[in-house]
Amino acid sequence: MQSPEYVQTSLAAAITLGLMPGQFRRNAQLTGLNLLLTYEDGCVGRCSYCGLSHNRELNRRDTRTFIRVRWPTYPVDEVIARTKTLNPSPLKRVCVSMITHRRAFQDMNAVIARFHDEVGLPISALIGPTMIRDPLDMLPETKAAGADMIGVAIDAATPALFDRHRGKGVKGPHRWDHYWKTVEAAVAVFGRGKVGVHLIVGLGETEQEMIQTIQKAHDMGAHTHLFSFFPEYGSLLDDWPQPSYGQYRRVQLARYLSLIHI
Repeated sequence: MQSPEYVQTSLAAAITLGLMPGQFRRNAQLTGLNLLLTYEDGCVGRCSYCGLSHNRELNRRDTRTFIRVRWPTYPVDEVIARTKTLNPSPLKRVCVSMITHRRAFQDMNAVIARFHDEVGLPISALIGPTMIRDPLDMLPETKAAGADMIGVAIDAATPALFDRHRGKGVKGPHRWDHYWKTVEAAVAVFGRGKVGVHLIVGLGETEQEMIQTIQKAHDMGAHTHLFSFFPEYGSLLDDWPQPSYGQYRRVQLARYLSLIHI
């Protein structure tokens, strides 16, 4: 069960589509359909905090999670069919996410094209820059497939932390400079305000360092999406402390203030 014929989808999406039993608290509704490419040999990234990492150690009885929830795998045909039968549909957007795999860029574009042609919802692409050698040359393919927004998960706020958690420090393939080069190219291809940079508060940065990185992204014409670190069981950081509420809220406030000037 591999992409592009199959995708993983979040537990919330599986419930929304009627693929798994469950209900949302207080009748909340999911508005974004998140899809994740999947392969038998998995992601070659070794990020210290990630549930998909090759570094992650799980017992046979453990359920593999990503961002702390299950991501069951389904045929793309079935996901599309069920998306089209939702009436009324709460969904406002589809996000198709790469993993670090040699086939992921072309397969992502193939999945985007299918949802663009058959479903018609706006589509975002969460890309893996390591698999995009020449972003200025390759990202127009993603736009042509039907995506109108791009996301880049840089995660760490400084070059040193990026290298420690995603690059040489964990024998991983990712490089800070190439990620930012890809953000710059994405803004050139998709336009200002059409690119998002994911950042995780609590990987060892100071508040000033995170705020400076948020400002850097905004100055480039990209939005930022903040996440608060939470340890994924079995990852290299499964005993790393979470950031305090105060730290996260102060960074959130600074991000909000920087958005005023975009």
